[in-house]
Amino acid sequence: MNRAIRKPAPDTPAAVTASEPALAEPHAEQRPHLRELTPYLALMREHRGWLGIGALLALITLLAATGLLALSGWFLSATAVAGLSVAATQAFNFFTPAAGVRGLALARTAGRYGERVTTHEGTLRLLASLRRRLFEAIEPLSPAALQHAGQGELMTRLGADVDALDSLYVRVLIPSLVAICAILAAGTLIGIFAPTLALVAVIGLVLTGGLVPWLAWWRGSRDAMRHQSSASRLRARLLERLQGLGELVIYGRWNEELERLAEQQAERDSIERAQARRQALASWLSHSLLGLTLAGVALLGVMQMAPYANTDMTMHSGELLDGRLLALFLLAVLGAFEALAPLPLAWQGLGRCLSAAARLNSVQANTPAAQFPSDSEAATPVGHALEIEQLSVTHGDTPVLEELSLTLAAGEHLALLGPSGSGKSTLLDVLSRFHIPSAGRITLGGVALDSLDEATLRASFAVCSQDTHLFCASYADNLRLAAPEASDEALTRMLESLGLGDWLARQPQGLAGFPDEGGRSLSGGQLRRFGVARALLSPAPIVLLDEPCEGLDRTSAGQVMSAILAACEGRSLIMITHQPLGLERFARLALLEAGRLQEDATPTTLSSDSRLARLMERTA
Repeated sequence: MNRAIRKPAPDTPAAVTASEPALAEPHAEQRPHLRELTPYLALMREHRGWLGIGALLALITLLAATGLLALSGWFLSATAVAGLSVAATQAFNFFTPAAGVRGLALARTAGRYGERVTTHEGTLRLLASLRRRLFEAIEPLSPAALQHAGQGELMTRLGADVDALDSLYVRVLIPSLVAICAILAAGTLIGIFAPTLALVAVIGLVLTGGLVPWLAWWRGSRDAMRHQSSASRLRARLLERLQGLGELVIYGRWNEELERLAEQQAERDSIERAQARRQALASWLSHSLLGLTLAGVALLGVMQMAPYANTDMTMHSGELLDGRLLALFLLAVLGAFEALAPLPLAWQGLGRCLSAAARLNSVQANTPAAQFPSDSEAATPVGHALEIEQLSVTHGDTPVLEELSLTLAAGEHLALLGPSGSGKSTLLDVLSRFHIPSAGRITLGGVALDSLDEATLRASFAVCSQDTHLFCASYADNLRLAAPEASDEALTRMLESLGLGDWLARQPQGLAGFPDEGGRSLSGGQLRRFGVARALLSPAPIVLLDEPCEGLDRTSAGQVMSAILAACEGRSLIMITHQPLGLERFARLALLEAGRLQEDATPTTLSSDSRLARLMERTA
């Protein structure tokens, strides 16, 4: 089945509500809850190998960096003291600490490189899994559920919202884990030699790594959520306006749209300035606490220092401190602060992750209105006779189809006529199970339509809607969506039968050429015929065509009609049209108005006062 995300059917009332809930937009003024991240934390378990290795390497890098600073500080101060006398110089072991400095430097470099490689590999795999799950959640939703979202909004959720979650692991979870370990490592190292100084250092580091990120989160989460929402709206609006650039220019609305885009951009920029001020404040507070912590450790260390009486690193009598250790303590605090420095910015941006997570959760929370049975429970149709009994479809309180009854024998061709808004396209959507009827029953081959598994249903119908979508692939690949085994010759014959032979001959690469985005390289009539060709190439036993000749001149429409009837010989055909052209060539004619079947007859049995007969006479 030619199944693509489509615009709402032309005959659907404007106030239609979808069968599934519409995609919700989280309120930008509400502080997001951390539980929004639960599904993504659970998803991390699928990639715990890469993520776990990345976390381990990050810890190794931290310990190496902290140890390097601490050992370097002690080595420099101890070397200076050892140089005060010849005896101390001869007794001092320069080689072991020098080797330790080199080893820790190499470990820090290698650990940092490995951590970046593994954490980014794990993050990219995580985002790929998330994007796949999101697409799997969107794909079953009917066009009715997606019609209010717009292509720009869907692309934002598949793209920018998913990308926003890349910072959850790399910039929030890993740095937070490393920061906790840094505080513990620095506190333990200093506590071995000076418990009082360790208490001061740990208090200062906890305030720096705990209080400041929490304040940044509390004050900045709303701004981050507002920024995410504003940027998403701007991105979606810009994408949709660029897609309709030609129409906006023709109707003189482009300058007005530019002003609105500029207003939205100014709103986003104002939020970014507010975020920058909060980031600067958080950075100032972190460095101030670091300065106070270093000052406190240095002051208490000086107060506890004693003259150097020996060359070991032991405490003197009472609470006196070996002065050579003071540089080790100060640089250990600095090493731990290296792990704490990114936390305020990361936690301030956590609101962006939560906003994106809430928007993605709203997509995945949608349940498709059409539920298909499993392979073991599905029934198998016998033949391809189609029967519609007392079918009614409503959207909200608006009736679209009312008590419609219609049959279509296998191989029969039916032309369904009616004015716009009469429910013709909705009928095709119901047959495709894009809409769920409120009453009535549809059977295919004696089996209820909702008893068929999805593969059987999609293989039974070839559908061409009024909006043909071309993917970013060659023309041949776009046609082979319906017939993967079709040869280039078969594709060419089909295009030529629909009057696209001259167009194909003008393509420099023929079928191997690529269309412009959205099929803009084809005119409206060419794009419509391309969609018809794709449907006719399908081996499905029932073909559903929605206004295949719309926008074509009489000659081209007649050629397309002949190609359709020839390709559908031996197959069932329902063709929607409001143009009474070539109706005498159909086995059955039906007239639909205001959702009700007004006439159903063959061309030869129409009464003289029949509206269908008058339509046929008008085009004779």
